[in-house]
Amino acid sequence: MLQIAICDDEEEDLLNTQRLVKSVMDHFSVRYNIQTFDVGKELLEVSVLFDLIFLDIRLAGEDGIEIGKKIYWKNRNAKVIFQTHFREKCSDAVNKSHAFAFLSKPVEEELLKKQVEEFLWTRENRQDMWISFKHIEWVSSEEKVERQTIRLPVREIIYFEVIKSKKIIKTVTERGNFLYSGIFCELEERILPFGFGVCSRGIMVNFDKVQRMEKRELIMSNGVHLPLSQRRSKVFRESMSDFFCNSIGNGYV
Repeated sequence: MLQIAICDDEEEDLLNTQRLVKSVMDHFSVRYNIQTFDVGKELLEVSVLFDLIFLDIRLAGEDGIEIGKKIYWKNRNAKVIFQTHFREKCSDAVNKSHAFAFLSKPVEEELLKKQVEEFLWTRENRQDMWISFKHIEWVSSEEKVERQTIRLPVREIIYFEVIKSKKIIKTVTERGNFLYSGIFCELEERILPFGFGVCSRGIMVNFDKVQRMEKRELIMSNGVHLPLSQRRSKVFRESMSDFFCNSIGNGYV
């Protein structure tokens, strides 16, 4: 189920956005739930991991951009659409909170519909994306060299794992393993929206390749057993459940 939040301290704007979102969402064959908030702090405190958030850029006594920034660090899969009378604030919102889009107030239904369509397209077209990186080969136990650029379809990737001793990331796929130099948190930001989740520190798996999930481990499609940390278990299970509630289309990265 698609989880949608609307946060606006002006009741008239809040109700108008809620009405428009309902009108637009009813045109799509997607189950959804809407929660409304008039205080940014309350939005941050709920345990629900929202998929789409409509957020006023200026809240009473609060900075909507800062709220958006905290949302980003809490849940990088969430897409925030800012609503604002102040277009000059847009560049700050992009830089600080990775805004998905902007809507000028008063919000128009046709513009909101276009943004929702773009959001749904992005969400549904994630497993046919491609990822590119420089493959590493080891000349000796101490020396490594970057070889040709590898392009892999996301759907073939089983999981990523950091090899701390060599400061590289191993990409395990159906056609073999590939190594590359990278920063795991940057990889997270890049790949999480496409149906992946971090199951334990330094390991990120393709939900579509999880064959079975036990209490504290995952059994992947290639038979490998991976740990599922207690700290990450709740978010991981919710994200995986959400992934399988949505269809998968076509696209590129």
